[in-house]
Amino acid sequence: MKMHDYSVLVQDVVKNYGKTQILKKLCMKVETGQIYGLLGSSGCGKTTLLSAIVGRRKIESGEIWVLGGKPGDPGSGIPGPKVGYMPQETALVREFTVKDAIYYFGRIFNMTEKAIEERYKTLDELLNLPPENRYLKDCSGGQQRRVSFAVALVHQPKLLILDEPTVGIDPLLRERIWSYLFEVTKKEKISVIITTHYIEECRQADKIGLMRDGRLLTEDSPDNLLATFNTQTLEEVFLILSQRQEAGQLPLSNETTVNSSRLNETNEQYESTSVMSSVQSIPEGYKSTDMLTKKLKPNISIIGKRRMRALLDKNAKQFYRNTLSISFLLAMPILQLLLLLYSVGLEMRYIPIGIVNDESMSAFCPDFSIIGSAEPEKDVLSCHFHNLSCRFLKYHLTDPMITKVEYHSLKEATEDAMHGKVYGVMHFAQNFSEALELRGEDGRDASNETLEFSTIKVRLDMSNQQVGISVQNKLRNLYMDFHESLSADCNYPKGYGAVPVQMNYEYGSRDEDYQVFMIPGNMITMMFFFGATMTSQIMISEKHDGIWDRSIVAGVTSFELIASHLSFQGVIALFQSFEMIALVYIVYQYEYFGNIFLMYAILAMQGVCGMAFGKFNQNFVLNIPLYREFN
Repeated sequence: MKMHDYSVLVQDVVKNYGKTQILKKLCMKVETGQIYGLLGSSGCGKTTLLSAIVGRRKIESGEIWVLGGKPGDPGSGIPGPKVGYMPQETALVREFTVKDAIYYFGRIFNMTEKAIEERYKTLDELLNLPPENRYLKDCSGGQQRRVSFAVALVHQPKLLILDEPTVGIDPLLRERIWSYLFEVTKKEKISVIITTHYIEECRQADKIGLMRDGRLLTEDSPDNLLATFNTQTLEEVFLILSQRQEAGQLPLSNETTVNSSRLNETNEQYESTSVMSSVQSIPEGYKSTDMLTKKLKPNISIIGKRRMRALLDKNAKQFYRNTLSISFLLAMPILQLLLLLYSVGLEMRYIPIGIVNDESMSAFCPDFSIIGSAEPEKDVLSCHFHNLSCRFLKYHLTDPMITKVEYHSLKEATEDAMHGKVYGVMHFAQNFSEALELRGEDGRDASNETLEFSTIKVRLDMSNQQVGISVQNKLRNLYMDFHESLSADCNYPKGYGAVPVQMNYEYGSRDEDYQVFMIPGNMITMMFFFGATMTSQIMISEKHDGIWDRSIVAGVTSFELIASHLSFQGVIALFQSFEMIALVYIVYQYEYFGNIFLMYAILAMQGVCGMAFGKFNQNFVLNIPLYREFN
């Protein structure tokens, strides 16, 4: 036979998944304008074979020719518009309406809107499709399969590959589908490869191939098989051939599949018969790849405007028709930031500190007035102090971090600290103000007793380092504020009571809020992981549901799919970055340095980095052997 007489030639094809061989030197021929029924039990390799024919599976050895070219070669049109492919799973976007699904694939096939509308009306009448505005997620399994079948037919391909198209479909509709397939193959010379669990329905096919354990046992017309094996049903033919395969009476070499009449010979006769090799059975013209490539049209472009519009429209509908998706992508950044602002980086509050004030016998000093607590003398560089413990406690130890707990006994306060009722104890001696005045006047001549009584004694529980160090730093800062105000009242030189170490800060500030430091890093981290999570989840989901593969078989390039996802998710990243910047620096008015627009750009680019990582992560997950085996 000549080259144009065949739509598909499969020659000695071997396909492995890991160490398991799925296709074993398989050979198959599909003539142009015929319905070819591929029959076999689940797991025999039918779906793998079809995936290889449409260019979605690489084979280890052998050759596959489809419509005069090798799948995946430049200009072959496969994957592409030459093939209509209906996979075993529905492989449709659940957020699509019935009409959306037809139009999505029609645009991918570069059909005009008018042509798509006409085909939609035809297919609606043929397949009794659900209402056009019904979402696919609301359709039954049988309705979804009808839509999936319509998608494969929308562009009137030269080769139609249907993987279990009639499962779950009404018997009357199944008969209509077969009648339609029979009509288009005869009138338009379209070739059809169909797999089905209903073996007897393939009696309407022009030719059937019986497949088991990765091999094609035979291929011939149904009538010839029934006559040769003298049976009433194709199931009996399949049973006989399966038994012979188990008994080793069928060929295991790379020879071409023999016809049914030779399979009915005895085993001895078969072994003595010369069988033409598979290589010799390839029709002339299929061997010249260069000649074929010249005759074929150039391959589809890397970026197609209609395809990109269709992909972006798909991504948008998947997004805004999914309430959970919208809530997660838009509300989650705000929620995360609010949790950060109200929980992370905040100063500790209400740490109980026991106060023992022997100078005034009260930690709260209700009747104390700051006037007169520090009185400078006019002619002498001296200052009289009065009840400074109350001045410190009432006017300086007022920070929200500290909660004052009054004790009248140092022993009682210490015991409560040991039992965890307070985090520390602060003790003022009875003559604290007098001793502090003498300390300033005597200087280096001050007695040990003066130094002892002028010291505020603090005992802290350091079993919790974070609390202990925070309280320690806070008390030190509060005392320095107290000492500076005291020096000002006494007309001492500015900085008299300061620690004799000068600290200069090149970047940032000593008094910078810890949250100001924490927020940028957290925003960057959130944007990165939002981008990574969103990208990997969407791409893995589309590959798992078959949408990715079905789109590529229809002619979409991987570059277009990735570009459409990254473009759409980039827009979402821009919005997420805007709402985060607006919340922190406009609504809550946290301090920032530099250009806010540059900050926005950096934050958005971090989301893009996350998307790139998500794409890498998706590739890693999908290449895990266990994932490939079970999905």
